[in-house]
Amino acid sequence: MRTERSVGDILESNHRELDRLLVELLDDLSADERDPVSTYHRLDLFWARLAVHIRAEHLVLFPAVLSAASDQQEQREAMIRILGDLRHDHDFFMKELARAVKALRLVPDFGNENETFEVVRILVKRVEQRLLQHNRIEEETIYPLADQAIRSRILNELENLPPRFGTSTK
Repeated sequence: MRTERSVGDILESNHRELDRLLVELLDDLSADERDPVSTYHRLDLFWARLAVHIRAEHLVLFPAVLSAASDQQEQREAMIRILGDLRHDHDFFMKELARAVKALRLVPDFGNENETFEVVRILVKRVEQRLLQHNRIEEETIYPLADQAIRSRILNELENLPPRFGTSTK
């Protein structure tokens, strides 16, 4: 029997999976015996999985939460600021990881492994540090609103009868 999970639970679970991949990646980058090819693949996987997570938030979660934001202008403006900050973080993550991927991609062909691994490790650590605060904000502020936001949108759609039926369906 399948149990339904909340949107927040699904996204938090995805955060934990991304955290696990990040730990494995940092272990690879710090190992004494480094394998540029497998480390590159792990970095690329982390980057892709984070991009998919971000896309889901941008296309589904953020619009739903903003749509359900209170009609009070002050609360709506606060939500717009929070979502803007989260989007800014997302841009930072993608740009830093793109730099790391580009650098690591060249190691098998050009060498310079030790220096490149250190640069990539620093880039990935920057992402890790910023992810900690970012995920906390999402999990404490945005995700609790997700089910409410989506529920609100669904109820609005279900109540949106064509005008020919008037305001009452009874």
